[in-house]
Amino acid sequence: MSARILPVSGRVWSWTLQAFQPKPPYRAPSGGHQPYHVGYVDLGEVLVEARLAVPRAQIRIGLPVRLTTVPAYRDEDGTEVVTFGFRPERDGER
Repeated sequence: MSARILPVSGRVWSWTLQAFQPKPPYRAPSGGHQPYHVGYVDLGEVLVEARLAVPRAQIRIGLPVRLTTVPAYRDEDGTEVVTFGFRPERDGER
């Protein structure tokens, strides 16, 4: 298998609300698990599953999105750990 560089922009292919706490290695934030949106993003060559940093009212299949980071949890020493996700793409960003 060879490494591939993937696009940073795509479109929401499908989505849902992650209302239950995922299995380990997931770590809940200090205030406990809070539901979040997760979806499949079509990057053209591949679909990726990721967190969606998109307000519920804006989420729709086909929504143009762009790679970003989102908070995942805080480590024991207070360090904020982030993960990748997708946010709405702004006009002219492509």
